[in-house]
Amino acid sequence: MSETPPTRLVLQSLLDATAEVALLIDSDGLVVEELRNDSDHELLDDGGEELTSKTLWNALRSSQLEHLRTTIEEVFDCGETRPADIQIGVEGKTRQVEGTVSPVGDGEPRFALLTIEDTTQQMNRQRARDLLSRVFEVAPIGIVVVEPSGNISRANRRAENILNLEREEITDRTYKDQEWNITYDDGTPIASDEHPVTKVLQTGEPVLGLEHWIELPDGTKKWLSSHSAPVLDEEGDVECVVVGLDDITHVKSREERLEWLVRSEELADIGGWELDLNTDILRGTAGMSQLHGDDDYPLPLEEVITLYHPDDRQDIRDAITACREEGSPFEIEARRRTADGYERWVRVAGERVEEEGTEKVRGILRDITVDKEREQRLSVMNRVLRHNIRNRANVILGHADLVKDELEKLNVPEEIKTERQELLDSIEKTSKEGRDLQSEVRLLENLLADLQQSSVERAETGVDMIRTTSVDLTELSEKVRAFDDAIDRIGTVDNVELSSVIGALVTEYGEEFPEAEINVTGDDVTVTGDREVLRVILQMPIENALQHCEAPELSISVTAPSSRSDRVVVSIKDDGPGIPELEKRSLENAQETPTAHSTGIGLWTMQWLTRRIGGAVSVAENTHGGTTVELELPISFESKQALSSE
Repeated sequence: MSETPPTRLVLQSLLDATAEVALLIDSDGLVVEELRNDSDHELLDDGGEELTSKTLWNALRSSQLEHLRTTIEEVFDCGETRPADIQIGVEGKTRQVEGTVSPVGDGEPRFALLTIEDTTQQMNRQRARDLLSRVFEVAPIGIVVVEPSGNISRANRRAENILNLEREEITDRTYKDQEWNITYDDGTPIASDEHPVTKVLQTGEPVLGLEHWIELPDGTKKWLSSHSAPVLDEEGDVECVVVGLDDITHVKSREERLEWLVRSEELADIGGWELDLNTDILRGTAGMSQLHGDDDYPLPLEEVITLYHPDDRQDIRDAITACREEGSPFEIEARRRTADGYERWVRVAGERVEEEGTEKVRGILRDITVDKEREQRLSVMNRVLRHNIRNRANVILGHADLVKDELEKLNVPEEIKTERQELLDSIEKTSKEGRDLQSEVRLLENLLADLQQSSVERAETGVDMIRTTSVDLTELSEKVRAFDDAIDRIGTVDNVELSSVIGALVTEYGEEFPEAEINVTGDDVTVTGDREVLRVILQMPIENALQHCEAPELSISVTAPSSRSDRVVVSIKDDGPGIPELEKRSLENAQETPTAHSTGIGLWTMQWLTRRIGGAVSVAENTHGGTTVELELPISFESKQALSSE
C-alpha cells in the first residue's frame, strides 16, 4: 500500500471537524472515495464495509433517495453546491442527516463531494427546547427563572397574570426586591435569608410547597404556593433557579370557608350525612360524630335507623323511601339515641342527588333538643301561669267587688239618720205618742249600726284575701324567676358536694318552719351539675312537703350508687297528705295539656331540671300516708373513683 498523501490527511482533519462521512462520487452516483471520522456510531448501515465501487443508491437506506439523486444531478449540471438534508435508516431507526453536495474541479465537474452529518440529537435537543419553551408559555402555573445574581431573567404569561405585572416589569426586578412584599400567613415578612430562592442558591436543594401572601401593585393580596428548584451545570453548581408560582387564593378561601363550616357544625349542633342508594351505606361528617358520639361511620342504613326512637323509625324509613323512589325531599323531627344512652330531638332533612353516576340521598341533621325543651318550657309556663294567674286574678276581682259593695253600704246609715230626724220632728209636732215612736226609731238606728259594723268586717276579709292572693302571685313569680335562672346555668358542670346543698336548705327551711322535724342521713358524695340548679331541684320537694302539714316530719336520705350505676339517689319522705293526682300526672307526662293543669310549677320544675342534668325523678305514696320523692343525680367522677377503690 502506498503512503497516504498529505492532501488526504488534510481532508481527514477537515472531516473530523465538520462532518461524519464524506463520499466522492461520479455523475452516476458511484462512490469513488470514502472518508469517515472517529465518531462512536456508524451513520451508514453497512457494518463498517468499504463503500468504494458501490453506487450511492445501494449504500444508503432512505425513502428520500430520489430527492438526493435530483440534488446531485443539479450539482453536476450547474456546478454549484446544494444542501442535501435527508432521513436515513440506521439499525432500524430513522436519523436526521444534514448533507451537502459540492462540485469537485473547475468547469464541468467530473466528481461531487457528499458530506453528511447526523443531526438527530441536535434536532432532538432543539425540539426539546422548543417543547420546553411552549410548555413554559402555556403552563397553568406562573414560572420565573432567577439567575445566581438574583436577577429574574424570564417569566411566562401566567406569571404576568398572577403578579399583575408586565413581563418586562418582572424581569426588571430581583427576587429580593422589597416591592414584592411577601409575608407569612400571620403577616410576618419573609426575611431575605428565609426566602426559598436564597436557600436553593445556597444549598442546591429544592424548596417545595411554601405558602405565603404577596401584595400586588394595586394593593390586593394573593395567597401563593411556590416551588423553587435548581438547574445544575455539569459541575453541580447552580446555573439558575426555576420558581413555580400557583395562585391558591381560592383554595385558601375554600379552606377558610370549610373551617368555618366545620366550626358552624360545632356551634349550631349540625352534622352532615350521605346515603349511597346502591349500597345503603350511610356516611357522616365529623359533626355527626360530635353530636352523637358515633365513631363507627360508615354504617348500614338499617343500623342507623335503630338509633332512633321506636315510634319514629317508620317515619324515617318512609321519608327515605319516598326520597329514593320519587325524589321527594324531606324534613322531619325525631328522637335519636346517643352513644352514651341519652335521647335527643333532631331535625333530619335530605334530598336526592346524583354524583358521578351514583344516586345518593344527602342531607343534614340538627340537634333541636334545646329548641324542643324551650318550646315545652314555654308551653308549660304559659298554661300553668295562665291557669294560676287567671284563678287568682278572679279571686282578687271578686273580693274587690265585695269590698266595693260593702263600702257603698257604709253610706246608708247617714241617709236613714236624716230620714229618722225628719220623722221625729214630724211626730213630735203631730202626736202625743212621739216618745214611743222615737224609741222605735232608735232601735232601727242601732240595727243599722250593726249592719255598718258587719259591712266593715266583710270588707276587711276581702282586703285580706286580696293581700293573700297577691302574695301567692309574688311567690309564683319568684319560682318562675328561679326556674329561668336555673335554666341559664344548665350548661355549667361542676363537682358539687350534695351534703352542703342539702344542709343549706335544711337550715333555711328550719327557720321558716320551726315546728317541722327534718332528719338527714346517708353518704357524703359529690354530683355533677351546677350548685344553684341542684338547689332549685332539691328545694321543690322539700318546700312542697313542709307547706302542706301543720307539724311535718321530713326525712332526707342520700344513697351512693352501686357498682353498676352512676347515679346518687336522694330520697325525700314526708308524712303529709300526699301529692294531688293532677300533680302526679304532670310529673309522669313532663308536660301540661290544655285540659290538665297542675296547681303550680314547683314539682314540674324539679322534674324538668333533673332530666336536663342527666337524672331522673320518681314519686310514690307511702303505705301509712305521705309521699316519697326519689331524685337520681349523676355522681361525679371523683366520687365514683373513690367508691370503686373502697
